[in-house]
Amino acid sequence: MAKRRKIIIWVIVVLAVAAGGYFYYSKSKKPKTEYATVDVARGNLTQTVSVTGTINPDRKYELAFQTTGKVLEMNVDVGDQITKGQRLAKIDPGTLLSQLRQAEAGVKVQKKTLFNMERRRESFTEAQRDAQRAQIKQAQAGVDIINDQLKETVIYSPIDGVVLKRFANVGDTTFVNAARSTSILTVAEKGDLLIESNIPESDIIKIILGQKATITFDSLAPDDIFETEVTEIDPDSTVIQDVVYYGIKLKLDNLDQKLKSGMSANVEIHSAEQDDVLMIPLRAVQTQGSQKFVEILNPDGATTAKIQIETGLEGDEGMVEVKSGLQAGQKVVTFTKTL
Repeated sequence: MAKRRKIIIWVIVVLAVAAGGYFYYSKSKKPKTEYATVDVARGNLTQTVSVTGTINPDRKYELAFQTTGKVLEMNVDVGDQITKGQRLAKIDPGTLLSQLRQAEAGVKVQKKTLFNMERRRESFTEAQRDAQRAQIKQAQAGVDIINDQLKETVIYSPIDGVVLKRFANVGDTTFVNAARSTSILTVAEKGDLLIESNIPESDIIKIILGQKATITFDSLAPDDIFETEVTEIDPDSTVIQDVVYYGIKLKLDNLDQKLKSGMSANVEIHSAEQDDVLMIPLRAVQTQGSQKFVEILNPDGATTAKIQIETGLEGDEGMVEVKSGLQAGQKVVTFTKTL
């Protein structure tokens, strides 16, 4: 009996020691936290808006016939150099030539009538002769109208330039409706080229006239870089696939024979820049209401402190300017991991 009691006591002691050890181990093993940090650095911060665009000539013209007809002449093709006044295309005048002959014959008849009235002045009053003169003017007006219509069957170049597009061939029929005429040629002046691009509404507030930009082209080598600037910003918006955009234009002063109308361009607009400023990754910034904070790692390397800051320019590569609250060399926490 005594032996059994002794065994029970030893079991109780062992269990007590085990429970105490487990409790001590649990209390002593605290969670360990690791911090990923980035040093607050001083440097130059740049903000860039990146978009795509298309080369277009500074001035281009859509040429169209003002009457319907079959194309008899098409004297130019895409890429041809043209001179002002050059005959480019012609359509069939149809019955206009016969109408002109009839109208001119009518003028002759009216003039002959007036001639006879003048020869027999005693038989006609001055009012009758004036009425006949009015008939001559009316007949001549009909001739002028037909001549104007005949002029519209031929297209002449309005400029010295180049043919960009051609939409008709000999034998095609051009059409005119109530809204507009169908263009058969697009021509442009030789001169400066423009880059036209659309900026989403989220970025348009960053763009102002005169901002510098760099342009590269997919069809050229990567080191073919062109300098330009923003010359025009559309005041009205355009909705493309439910997104609001604003059109801009950038002027290319440095012409290059390799550049062609319609080429796609990669545009980097330098919208803002701050030199010698404190900056940190934007992902380190926490926002509470209108206030912004970061966590910094204390010198002990094990604890952190929450600091209120004032930010400025949001630049490229996810960096943001810090106007107040931090000093160079401090370590801001960008990621926390509990082990």
